[in-house]
Amino acid sequence: MTKLRNPFAMRASERIESSGNFLRLYDPSIVNVLIDKHNEGKLWDTVLFIHSSPGGGKTSLLRVFQPSSLKALTGSKSVYRSFYLQMEKLEVVKNDRIELLGVSILCTRNYENLEDLNVSSGNKIRYFFALLNARIVIATLRSILQFEQKSFPDGLDEIEYSYADSENYFLGETPPTTGRGLFDWASNIEKNVYDAIDSFILDENTIPKGQDELFSFSILKPEYFKIQGKTIFRKILFMLDDTHKLSSSQRSKLESYVVEKRGNFSIWIAERLESLTPKENLSNYIGRDYEVINLERYWDKKGAKYRDSLVSIANLRASLSSDGVESFENNIETNLNEDLFKQEFLEVINSTHEKLRKLTSYTEKYNEWIDYLKTDNLSPSELAVIAKKVEILIARSLNRKQLTLEFPYTQEELTAKLLSDVSTTTAKLFLSKESSIPFYHGIDSLVNLSSNNIEQFLNFSSDLYEEMLSNKILGLQVSIDAEKQEKIIKRAVEKKWEELTKLIPYASDVIRFLNAFGDFSQSETYQANAPYPPGINGFVIKEKKGQIKLIQEGEWPDNPAFERLVNVISTCVSYNLLEIRRSKQGEKKAGEKSSPEWDVYYLNRWLCVKFDLPLGYGGFRHINPNVLTNWIINDKK
Repeated sequence: MTKLRNPFAMRASERIESSGNFLRLYDPSIVNVLIDKHNEGKLWDTVLFIHSSPGGGKTSLLRVFQPSSLKALTGSKSVYRSFYLQMEKLEVVKNDRIELLGVSILCTRNYENLEDLNVSSGNKIRYFFALLNARIVIATLRSILQFEQKSFPDGLDEIEYSYADSENYFLGETPPTTGRGLFDWASNIEKNVYDAIDSFILDENTIPKGQDELFSFSILKPEYFKIQGKTIFRKILFMLDDTHKLSSSQRSKLESYVVEKRGNFSIWIAERLESLTPKENLSNYIGRDYEVINLERYWDKKGAKYRDSLVSIANLRASLSSDGVESFENNIETNLNEDLFKQEFLEVINSTHEKLRKLTSYTEKYNEWIDYLKTDNLSPSELAVIAKKVEILIARSLNRKQLTLEFPYTQEELTAKLLSDVSTTTAKLFLSKESSIPFYHGIDSLVNLSSNNIEQFLNFSSDLYEEMLSNKILGLQVSIDAEKQEKIIKRAVEKKWEELTKLIPYASDVIRFLNAFGDFSQSETYQANAPYPPGINGFVIKEKKGQIKLIQEGEWPDNPAFERLVNVISTCVSYNLLEIRRSKQGEKKAGEKSSPEWDVYYLNRWLCVKFDLPLGYGGFRHINPNVLTNWIINDKK
């Protein structure tokens, strides 16, 4: 593979030329989501929707099942042993033989142009089905030749095709008997559609005949194809990628047709969340007649595996650099260089000590706790963290309306509370907010920052890797310290924020909403007593009525008064600005087996950096939809 200066700058899998290089860079951990579906009997002979925001890995996952990738995998199975075993579990390969023909159909070429034709909506769909039928046939023939490692189009003559046409899909004509004949038939349909697109005048004679349905799946079964009298493959997988590029009517017609028709076809439809309607984005898919995988949500409860996957991807990328920085993880310093920030630690300790003395000047109850900040057997960094913990503990104590006697708290009590009552993460967050001591650094922060999106991880990693390369050229230490990491990350965050207006619909409303929620989260997070440790970065939508409902059961999404709110939240979910996670919280009601379950909308982790919020999950507030709407309408909360 050609060496690159910064391999992290190469994003999309389609830019990786050879299948061998693709496999070398690809981490197959996400394939396990398909194995789970397979084990449930919900992967084959069904319709599967694969959803994610941009950069979530849809196209890369589909590429795994293309013939060239599977050929490269079986040809080097000793190198990719675990990957090969995954394909065995999926029954894609067996005894070194590839059992599956993967057929890729990109939905990015010319389809939307059909909406400009001066014909009825019904005839527009006929043109759409005609073009899609033709391209599915042609893509299948190309995949067969790729599968057999034969050249295109010369190898078409070697393909034997046998189809009885009991459904009259060929309109009374004798069906082709060779791959060449089938290709010519499909190419003629495609040409006729192109002619219609280029024509100024259309009449009824140009309308495609017999194109009222997507019959191509029915005429492309494995038993219909042979080479030299032998069956070539056992099953076919049709993979329609980028269906979000279709017009809304085309996408709706395609998806309703394949779901209703179903049959013994394996059809995977990969699309961005932005193509979903607000109703689809704000609901779950339980009880539907098809299967759905959201790639980013798959990783929600697989933190360790996701971390391993990203670290593997990063180190593989670094190994391809032409400039010799062959490790990524080892050059991202995790620990803070405490000597560089010694003076700041000491300033925080002294200012906190002075603040607490003034705050508690009317009582001696906290004297031992405050005096503990002057101990000399801890490092400045350790003592600064303890200072923030003590400050939080005293604020909590002062907030309580107690009738207890003013017995002084002891250092023994403090020691116990330091271990259990205030997290170190919370203390470090408060410490960072008060000083220039970095908080967002280390490989784990970088993994969290990705919000389960591989391209987002590569985006931040690319900037960090660029710094490593610069350090090497200048003869400096290659590794990046915590302070520099945070500066690079925050610079990248500001760039992403500035780009939002160009990338998303309803941009003004979305930005007002995010700013308002960011301000709200800061005010809740940085209260002196840290009531929601380590901080707030999510919300649950609570109905105005006294009753709390899950979003898909609530009334507000269907209320016209909340249309702007629905559009904003749906857009945020589509473009991965908000992540939906299920969470249980609250006491069980009588007769119920478990606590209530909520849809929590969390800020994407890069937005947490934007608003100086923690990167963890779990901190959320219930917020009325009227309040959320006011955030959109008003420039201020």
